[in-house]
Amino acid sequence: MSEVLIFHNKEVDIRLSKAASEQSRQLDSTLLIEIQIYFSCLLGKRLAFYSEQVIEGAWKLSADEMADVLGESQQLTDKIFIRFNTVMTKSCPVGNYIGPPPVTDFTIANQKPYVPNWLNIDYKNALWTGQFGWHSSNKNYENTKQVRSSALSAVT
Repeated sequence: MSEVLIFHNKEVDIRLSKAASEQSRQLDSTLLIEIQIYFSCLLGKRLAFYSEQVIEGAWKLSADEMADVLGESQQLTDKIFIRFNTVMTKSCPVGNYIGPPPVTDFTIANQKPYVPNWLNIDYKNALWTGQFGWHSSNKNYENTKQVRSSALSAVT
């Protein structure tokens, strides 16, 4: 499945693998996939996964929290929504946090240059996963951190 969504006046080509498309039809609750540009010591690329119900590897949010983030997202399928967000840590950590790191509000006046051109979503090993990048990005190079409910981990 392929769809184009627009964030900050920029088109993002979003592709779901066959496995992700099939799994999306089996979801019992909404899954929000958040594209994060992560400002810390270095610029990072992250995908965070959220749901109101238990979904393996996704952060469980309260109904109010989910309503807030869904209000800033776009619908991709019946059960999958996509959101773009910029995040900045309060400190410069050496390692990855277990759970979400302490972040501060970070608003960029012109977010368009940070919005990626593409997002590929897959479902493998019973987990949602994905990669995103820009026109010059190598789509075969896996360098997007996957924010999991149990820990922050690299793509496997």
